[in-house]
Amino acid sequence: MHFTIRHHTHYHYSHPVRFSPQRLRFHPRDDGAQRVIAHQLNITPTPRGRNEQLDLEGNRVTQIWFDKETDYFDIEATMQVETLRRNAFDFILAPEAAALPINHEHDVICARAYLERINADDAVTAFAAELSLAANRDTLRFLDDLNRQLFANFFHIHRDTGIPQSPAFTLQCRHGACRDLTVLFVDCCRAEGIAARFASGYQKGNLQSKRRHLHAWPEVYLPGGGWRGFDPTHGVAIADTHVTVAAAAHSRDTMPVSGIFSGDGASSTLDYTVEIQVSED
Repeated sequence: MHFTIRHHTHYHYSHPVRFSPQRLRFHPRDDGAQRVIAHQLNITPTPRGRNEQLDLEGNRVTQIWFDKETDYFDIEATMQVETLRRNAFDFILAPEAAALPINHEHDVICARAYLERINADDAVTAFAAELSLAANRDTLRFLDDLNRQLFANFFHIHRDTGIPQSPAFTLQCRHGACRDLTVLFVDCCRAEGIAARFASGYQKGNLQSKRRHLHAWPEVYLPGGGWRGFDPTHGVAIADTHVTVAAAAHSRDTMPVSGIFSGDGASSTLDYTVEIQVSED
C-alpha cells in the first residue's frame, strides 16, 4: 500500500515561553516492512539549530533548539510511505520460539529491555499465564488469543491526552485507548517470556473518518520472524495496513514531541490534524 500522510501539530502558549531542546519523532522507520519515499518536516518559528539522529532503538529523531521566546510552536510533517508486507505470517518460526517462554539465550543482551516488566502486577501475570496454559504454551496461538481477548472483551475508547494507563488498571476496568491496550499486551507478553515493545504511527483505518489520530500497537520479537505487529484495537495481526514511526521498550520513547518549556505561569493548548490517503498497489 502507498500512504500519503500529513500531520500538523500546533501548540499555543498563554504568553511567550522558552524551550529546552525538543526531540521530534515524525519520520517513519525504514525497514523490511516499509519504505519511506518522501518526508518533509517544517517547523516554525525557525529553530536556532537542528540535529538529525537515530536513537538507541533505531528511531529517527530530530533534535531542535531555539534562542528566542515564542508564544507558539508549529510542526508540519508530510510523508509518503510504501508498506511492503502482504502476509503477517510470512516467516518460519525458529525452534526455540515455538513454545513459551521463548529461549533468549543467544540474544539476551539485546532482548533484556523488551523482557523487563515496567509495572508488574499479580493479576496481569495470572491473566497471561491462564491464556498461555489454554494455548498449550504455543507462542503464535497465545499471541492470537491475547489479541482477540483484548479486542473482543475490552471496551475501546479514545483519549487525546495522557500517558498510558497501567496494565493492571486496564485489565481491571476492561477499557482503554489504543495505547492502554498496547501497554497491557506488551506486559502480558513479557510475563510469558516474549520480547515486546510499544509502537506508534498511523493506520489505514476508516479513510472516510472526519478525524484521524496517531495510533499505537504492540510489536513482539519472534526469532525467525523478527519484529511483528499485532493490533488489539482491531483484533488483527499487522501486515501492510500500519506505518510505524517509532517503536521502543517504553511508550515514553515513542512520543512525537518531547521536551519542556518555561515561562512564569504560562499554560499551553494543543491542536492537531492528521490526514491519511491510501492507494492500493
